[in-house]
Amino acid sequence: MIYKNDLGNRIIYSYVLGRFSKKTASYFQYFPIANWQNEFKVAKKFGFDGVEWIVSDLSNPIFNDIFRKIINKNLKKNKVKVCSIFLDFIMRKPLYKLNKKDLIWIVAQIKKLKKDLKFKRLTIPIEETCRYKNQIQRKKTLNALNFLFVNLKSNLKFCIETDLNINEIEKVLNDKRFKDLGLLIDLGNIRASNRRIQDYLDKFSDRIFSIHIKFRDKNWGKSTHIPKDFFELGHVKHNFHRLKKINDITFQTFRSDNKFLNDMKRSIKNFNEIIKK
Repeated sequence: MIYKNDLGNRIIYSYVLGRFSKKTASYFQYFPIANWQNEFKVAKKFGFDGVEWIVSDLSNPIFNDIFRKIINKNLKKNKVKVCSIFLDFIMRKPLYKLNKKDLIWIVAQIKKLKKDLKFKRLTIPIEETCRYKNQIQRKKTLNALNFLFVNLKSNLKFCIETDLNINEIEKVLNDKRFKDLGLLIDLGNIRASNRRIQDYLDKFSDRIFSIHIKFRDKNWGKSTHIPKDFFELGHVKHNFHRLKKINDITFQTFRSDNKFLNDMKRSIKNFNEIIKK
């Protein structure tokens, strides 16, 4: 069971869909089309409250009315909820490449999902392959983000995950269009890019809606299990009282090709030891 006490607020513990399945083709993170329904049983066994649903493309079964009933049935059976949705397909088609029809379709679908699944958080990536790299891309990205934000922010923790530099993140969050926009911070990526977790907590503590639990070594090293001396996680633990608007802690941990269940057990064990210190 994941440790849930003495963290201040009551929060959701979830995992990223696909962490309990073999890879889809060569993708490390992709919707587990052959095994998604079986993951909920494992999630329940491991003590997770919910799942972060990965939308890798627009043919995801969550967008189908019939499949959504099947999804809900499986969730209720295992007492697990969809606590968040991550629009992972934007990693391959950035916001600055989406047209108005794309955006309108996304808004309509997310509103349906919100009504049926009652999830709390939606995350849009602006990082790596979908990060803007010039002023033209920036303008198009923020305009598209604003369209989605204005139409979807009601009763929803709407946030971005980004590897933009600290100053640029601050500019975006200070933009009057994004007054209530939040952040999902990824501890592994912060460490890998040699950035300081302290800076995120000092500048954005009231805008952090979620934390991805992942470990990567510095200088963009490989992802590995959560270690017992994970500095970034320990620092979050000691400053957790500052995160007044956090919704969930979500495990996006390392998984090997064949021992992914043992990988998660090991990471949960070390996570709990750090939290209890």
